[in-house]
Amino acid sequence: MSECNTIQAYLDAVAEQIRWKRAKPVVLSELEQHLEDQRDTFASEGCTNAEQLAVEEMGDPVSVGAELDRIHRPKPQWGLLALTVLLALAGAILRVVLTADWSAYYMDIAPERTAMSFLLGCGALLLGYFLDYVRLGRWGRVLYFGVLAVGILMLIFSQKINGISYYTGYITLCYPVVYVFWLYTWRRKGWMGLAAALLGGIPLEMICMFGPHRFSLLMIFVVGTVSILLAAWNDWFGLGRQKSVGVVLLWKLAAAGVTAGGVLLSGGGFQRLAIALHPERDLMGSGYEAGMIRKALETAQWIGTGEWSTAISGRPYETTVPGCDGSALLTTLIYKLGWLPFLAVVMVFGVLVVWLLSRCLRQKSQLGKMAALAVILTLSSQAACSVAWNLGFTLCSSEFPLMIGNLSSVVNMGLIGLTLSVFRGESIAQNLIYNEPLHLPRYRVRIILEKSES
Repeated sequence: MSECNTIQAYLDAVAEQIRWKRAKPVVLSELEQHLEDQRDTFASEGCTNAEQLAVEEMGDPVSVGAELDRIHRPKPQWGLLALTVLLALAGAILRVVLTADWSAYYMDIAPERTAMSFLLGCGALLLGYFLDYVRLGRWGRVLYFGVLAVGILMLIFSQKINGISYYTGYITLCYPVVYVFWLYTWRRKGWMGLAAALLGGIPLEMICMFGPHRFSLLMIFVVGTVSILLAAWNDWFGLGRQKSVGVVLLWKLAAAGVTAGGVLLSGGGFQRLAIALHPERDLMGSGYEAGMIRKALETAQWIGTGEWSTAISGRPYETTVPGCDGSALLTTLIYKLGWLPFLAVVMVFGVLVVWLLSRCLRQKSQLGKMAALAVILTLSSQAACSVAWNLGFTLCSSEFPLMIGNLSSVVNMGLIGLTLSVFRGESIAQNLIYNEPLHLPRYRVRIILEKSES
């Protein structure tokens, strides 16, 4: 065995054999604990050279390090990476193809801009894939205030369309997972931590209220509620499960009542709901878009282009449905290609979500599981609202992930990459809620726990 007479020298020799940088601190911390326990055992039995005996009993550091290097390696997520890229590529192609013949009446989607967004999305996917989510959790407060500041600056200075900061909607897609990292920084802080966790959602919701879509507010409220309930259930704040969950439920129920009441009583909330359910009541007004969507869907085929080709003023269908190159692009897909291609797109995306969810639920790290779940719920809520909108229920507008929108696809691919980063580091998953590492798989080395009888 190499000359390693102290625990630190032994750990240094083992560290030289481990190639994955993210695995080193986790593995060495666990190994150090084993060595210290063995040293204390020898010391309690009166051995004067307890530390040297401990490292000798552990075995050759080079062999141990090589075995740990074999066990703790990044777990590639090739299948999920490939499916994400293929869906994004299909979305980019469909956006261009479905709008290619509109130049006479409408601004078609620029192929070069769409191609650039696809490449940027692939870059965002890889960036998220190689990020260390545990480090993001440790810097959760900095991350929280950073995205909060970006949202405020975008509300003030970014280009506005009809008085609304259009680009703010893209940064709000990151708010649910950032809120999870915010919750993580307040673990074991008692009542102060729980209060900070609850109040931390308010600034994010306020920014969402001034964004381009009501969907953003709904998303951060729903996903944030699920996240803080899980944190309370896992007793992140050290107050006990029942007490934490009870306080969170009371707070969220009160907040839901206030928010829903404010939305319905101000800005024609009841009228928007009534029109979403029955757009025929105001086809020339606020029900116009929903009415045109439903009219297009009435003549859609299972395969092929629908029969309705003219509408108001004799113009083609595409110019009569607002957002037919954006939020209503799925309606265009149904009308031009048929119901089966639409169902295929939704089903493939459903496979991606179910695959992500199944992997998420198997995670050992509470932080990793909650961060991944926040992303999955964000993607799912976008898809659900988008499908409802494109079927004529125009209450909450959203872009279908990876299929609609250039910038939103870039953001969503980055979020998926972050989720895959959690899965990639599964072999070194830690549970740092109490600053204690989760026990890793037992090393294939011999540790003597009892002194042999002389």
